[in-house]
Amino acid sequence: MGGKWETAVFDMKGSRMARILVVDDDQIFYSPFVSYLADQGHEIHIAEKLSTGFTMAHENDYDIIFLDVVLPDANGLQSISDFKKCKSSPEIIVVTGKGESSGAEVALKSGAWDYLEKPPAYSDIKLIVNRVVQYRENKLQIKAHELLCRDSIVGKNETLRGCLELIAMAAKSDEGVLITGETGTGKELVAKAIHINSKRAKRDFITVDCTNIPVNLVENLLFGHVKGVFTGADKDAEGLIKQADGGTLFLDEIADLPISAQKSLLGTLQSKKFRALGAKEETHCDFRVISATNSDLNKMQAEGLFRRDLYYRLVTYHIHLPPLRDRLDDIKLLTSHYVSKICEEIGINIRGISNDFFNSLTQYEWPGNIRELINVLHTTITNATNEPMLYPHHLPLDIRIHLRKKSLNNQPLQGKVMVLANEEIQTAHLAPLKAFKHATESKYLDTLIEISGGDADKMFRIADVSRSGLYKLLEKHGKRLKR
Repeated sequence: MGGKWETAVFDMKGSRMARILVVDDDQIFYSPFVSYLADQGHEIHIAEKLSTGFTMAHENDYDIIFLDVVLPDANGLQSISDFKKCKSSPEIIVVTGKGESSGAEVALKSGAWDYLEKPPAYSDIKLIVNRVVQYRENKLQIKAHELLCRDSIVGKNETLRGCLELIAMAAKSDEGVLITGETGTGKELVAKAIHINSKRAKRDFITVDCTNIPVNLVENLLFGHVKGVFTGADKDAEGLIKQADGGTLFLDEIADLPISAQKSLLGTLQSKKFRALGAKEETHCDFRVISATNSDLNKMQAEGLFRRDLYYRLVTYHIHLPPLRDRLDDIKLLTSHYVSKICEEIGINIRGISNDFFNSLTQYEWPGNIRELINVLHTTITNATNEPMLYPHHLPLDIRIHLRKKSLNNQPLQGKVMVLANEEIQTAHLAPLKAFKHATESKYLDTLIEISGGDADKMFRIADVSRSGLYKLLEKHGKRLKR
């Protein structure tokens, strides 16, 4: 029966249909479940093992995968992200006989559309499937018309592609967008991409850096003032919100906006009206707000540092940008793009890039993300002067030192001891052989203890010496093992 079900394909009925894979080994559940979905006009395939499901998902373009958790050959929760990597990027709906809050959290954080407990109500299933179909139709429309202009956002990484889809959807709307991510991930570039792809593209994009606004000047900067309202106000001044009329207001590092100003901003977002300092009447203003932060606004709400009602006004779309260390597959594209751009800006011939250079960049962790990469490339191109090709030795000294230390720490014992010996030769200035051997033995033992974690049995096996012989060496050099 299992083999028959695994190859079953049901006739398509109706106009709103989806191609669905059910990965479940519980025939008592999936037989009526599959029949119901087929009666709704959907094309259904079934796999009773996770491995079979993977094969089918890579061979077919599914819209939806209903995934069980407990399967004969694996845990379904651990495989959600792998299914999402299939060419059709299907939506995953977990259906489990043992619903747990922890399982739901894992599923949703891994990208699942929903997490349901068996047996789900068929009316709920119908609603969910219809919503998924509509969602995917909208995504296809966005891709088909190639609406997104994103020259400044470089990369093909899978996570970035998900962000681009959200950017395209947000650009079609006029609702609030919150962009989160570490410093240097390109939050302002994303905000500008949403603006230039929106109906407001021909109007101004106004940036408010919330980090650098003195508390006593926030409302003046945002709302402006009328002449004579305070000493030095010799004329009317337009605030940044008014400057964004018809366009987009970008609130960078919104988490740093003082709590007093958050209330005033909330009122303006709700009514689209504001009152300049000293003005008798309110002014109407039509603007779209996009905000960004590298802080955890949910945590700040719990601590009373950020207004919950303002948060909900700001977030209809939430776009979280991945750090560069999670999209190293984009390093080559990013590097080529920015090297060409930097060379053009400073008026020199475009540099070639060696494979060793690319490899070095992928070994670095990039704590400063894309912003750090751009700065490193600026320095590298300067270091290369008139040389036509970029090599690792052109990288900034601190990066080269970091990569060398990382390489040494990852070397196997034999290679590491050879390096230590070479360092000793360079610093000993050909000291007496006895002194050199003593120093080298001591460094060998330090390295041996480090890589074995001080485990005596591991040390004997690695050093390939007798237990008594190794203990004599340890005693000779004053080394002690953890008991």
